[in-house]
Amino acid sequence: MNLKSISKSVALVSSTRAVFGPMEAAFREVFPEAQILHILDETLIEDFRREGGLSPHSRQKALRMALTAQEAGVDGILVTCSTLSPSVDDLRPFLKIPIVKIDEPVIEEVVRSAEKIGLLATAETVLKSVEPLVVKKALDFGRKVSICKFVKGDVWPLLQKDPAAFYRAIAEAATEAARECQAVILTQVSIAPGRDCVEEKLRGKIYASPTYAVQFLRRLLSKEA
Repeated sequence: MNLKSISKSVALVSSTRAVFGPMEAAFREVFPEAQILHILDETLIEDFRREGGLSPHSRQKALRMALTAQEAGVDGILVTCSTLSPSVDDLRPFLKIPIVKIDEPVIEEVVRSAEKIGLLATAETVLKSVEPLVVKKALDFGRKVSICKFVKGDVWPLLQKDPAAFYRAIAEAATEAARECQAVILTQVSIAPGRDCVEEKLRGKIYASPTYAVQFLRRLLSKEA
């Protein structure tokens, strides 16, 4: 039986395996029929640190990963790394299949409804990629927004040592940000589970990208069918 006749295959282009759990949970929730192929290059994380964010070098790596996904025969690509998001526009001319930025759908959702927006990350390099997209989407929608940036770089080592403590720390930072802002975006897939640790009365102000991105990709691939 041809599996592609009954389902869609999706490649997730990632810079850390920390996204696997949150992304697979989002697919189970909204796109369970999709087949997932992980394409991972963890050297990108060190590239981002050394080069201060997205660079021509890491853009080249993203292109190689996307081409590998296309050669594998997948129906679509989701770039799960927010720092890589700006490279997606550069990759499209080289691809024959749809490719989606992890953070674009959630940013569109938030910009439509909020004016004071918090961006929470564990590295400043992530915000270098995310903030310009928020500004662009606000202009596209004719919205006036102000952006507050929150960086919790000291908690990243906890993710491998004590994930529960890591997500609690993210929730605490998100809670503080939510008291200042109308909406808070958790800008990395790896910190998305922290939303579940936020007290319920504030959780509605906290936005994470996986579910929004997978919903968008499912709609997109349905149109391609």
